[in-house]
Amino acid sequence: MRHLFVAAAVGACFAAASPAYAHSHDAISSVFRLNEFGYGGSSQGSRFNWDFDARIGTYDHRLWFRTEGEQIRGQTERAEIQLFYNRPITEFWDVNFGWRRDFFRTNRNYAAFGLSGIAPYFLEVELTGYVSENGVLSGRLELATDFLVARNVFGDDGPGLYLKPALELNASAGNDRELEVRRGFTDVELSLQLRYEFSPRIAPYMQVGWERQLGATSNESRAGGERISNSYAVIGIRSLF
Repeated sequence: MRHLFVAAAVGACFAAASPAYAHSHDAISSVFRLNEFGYGGSSQGSRFNWDFDARIGTYDHRLWFRTEGEQIRGQTERAEIQLFYNRPITEFWDVNFGWRRDFFRTNRNYAAFGLSGIAPYFLEVELTGYVSENGVLSGRLELATDFLVARNVFGDDGPGLYLKPALELNASAGNDRELEVRRGFTDVELSLQLRYEFSPRIAPYMQVGWERQLGATSNESRAGGERISNSYAVIGIRSLF
């Protein structure tokens, strides 16, 4: 975990090193986002999770650093960092090539490649493929969007109250005994976040979610006496710099 948070701190330092939102395509800009930093309860016990990312570069060439993970009852269930070269290919879509490192449940490296962007109706999309050190191909689809619920709830000048539904779906093209993953769709997570943005830098939220293993992966976990689903409710903070 120490190495993971050191990496996150390095990403934050890069983000703070140069002014955000530069207008020239050749100017270097940076942005740091604390997407989720939450604590609460789940059907398996107390839950803590994080999701940070930092981007630095010009309009046409950027480095994108990301780290995310989850702890249940104080035990780390998953933790990863990702580093991408990010380049726009259209006005709304980027291509990403890079590397992912898992720390739990096993230490493993992956080659990573994918697309990210905005689909119609402001749907945020990330589609990423991974090839592990063992040669197993896997994929992850992430979808999310924001709905404005109300403005000036507390009489301030903040952006307002937002509702954010999100989906994450994972799949594997092969069996992975070490991770206890089988070919096919492996797991899904659905979440709903309600946040109030006093400003882009201060946005507390409440979030509920449901996670479940799928297909042959869930069958094997069930046969081994393990739980295949988890629901949770957390409170946290989101911030943009």
